[in-house]
Amino acid sequence: MSAHARAAHFLRARGFSGSPCRLLFRLLFLLPSAQGCPWRSLSFFLLLGRASARISYGCDKIKTNINVNMVKEKSLFLTYLLWLFFGWFGLHHFYLRRDRQAFIWWSTFGGYFLLGWIRDIWRIPEYVDDVNEETHYIKLLTDKIKNRKNPQFNIVRFGGQLMVGYFYGMLVRLAIPEECPEWLISILVCTGVTMGVYLVGNIGREKGPFKLTFLATIIVYIAVYFLTEDEPGSMYCTLAAACTFNWFRQYRQQYTHTSFCKRVFVMSVAILLICSLWLSFLYFNAEITTEDGEKIKIRDSVNHFFKSPAWLEFKETISTLYQEMRKQGWQNIYDEFIKALDPKGEANARKVLGVNENTPEKEIKQIYKKLVRQWHPDRYRGDNKRDAEKKFMEIQEAYDILTSKKKSHTVNANERSDF
Repeated sequence: MSAHARAAHFLRARGFSGSPCRLLFRLLFLLPSAQGCPWRSLSFFLLLGRASARISYGCDKIKTNINVNMVKEKSLFLTYLLWLFFGWFGLHHFYLRRDRQAFIWWSTFGGYFLLGWIRDIWRIPEYVDDVNEETHYIKLLTDKIKNRKNPQFNIVRFGGQLMVGYFYGMLVRLAIPEECPEWLISILVCTGVTMGVYLVGNIGREKGPFKLTFLATIIVYIAVYFLTEDEPGSMYCTLAAACTFNWFRQYRQQYTHTSFCKRVFVMSVAILLICSLWLSFLYFNAEITTEDGEKIKIRDSVNHFFKSPAWLEFKETISTLYQEMRKQGWQNIYDEFIKALDPKGEANARKVLGVNENTPEKEIKQIYKKLVRQWHPDRYRGDNKRDAEKKFMEIQEAYDILTSKKKSHTVNANERSDF
């Protein structure tokens, strides 16, 4: 076999064929004779440039085909299955790499209270064709781009921008306490409105700017504030943001494929942000009603809870367990934990009677008789007889627990002595 044939066989075995390989063969045989001959040297470098260009083009084409084949894995049946069982969370959109739409579906309860979830019934086939880059869909998209430079106005998308932008703006406003300065409130509310409009506008094959939309929202907020001398509503800012975004929107001809881990990370951060807004809203605005009909803010009740005896006792128990673990290690921590749980109710019984572990049985009996006379329903002088009866039953139960404990200890001691 000649040198030319061996080189051809070597390159074909490694995936090189066609015009670039023929150029490489000519380079291999021009190289020995190029020395001392100017025109052959020039031919050598020209052929080298042509070969490198064609090989680079071939490699890019191979990478493109690989990427297309990797994307063409989305199933229409599986998408409908995810839509049916997990559509409220937007999981079918996340499966189709429509992360923005998945986040909107999750954060607005199924696409603004299940409206988007219902609309997906007839929209899912188009979404699947889009992510799989089907030939007919790409051809239709190419024709649209040729006919119109900017996407056609869509009343459904525009309405979605208004609803989601207003929803995010109101959520941010409710999550901010009244003590915050007005300039900070304006920036945060405008950010929430802009983010809602931006997310809806950038779904699918359309895209638009964030900075210009945010700038228009800030300008409208400031203008309405100075005209009315009051905090403007979110709808004015949302309308300005949606109109500005639609004025500058464009087609998205290619998707940017990101790794699955990065997508999950970004989605997790966004979900945590929305959850923090809801928690802040509940903390600063929600109320609870007591037995007397009095309404108390949750933030006040939370502060009272951390000062309550139940929390202080729990905190003391955890501290005791930690100190026991430091002294004796993990060997006796289980026994201390069971003791802290008080499965027999002995600790609570001592608390009810107001005694401790070292109180003798005779003194416990005296305290019990005193408490029984005080809380007996027939002798109680207060107005609420039910509370007295409840307290009397607790005292009886506590005394029974402690006396049964003493009897069990006595029986066990006698059994050991007899043995």
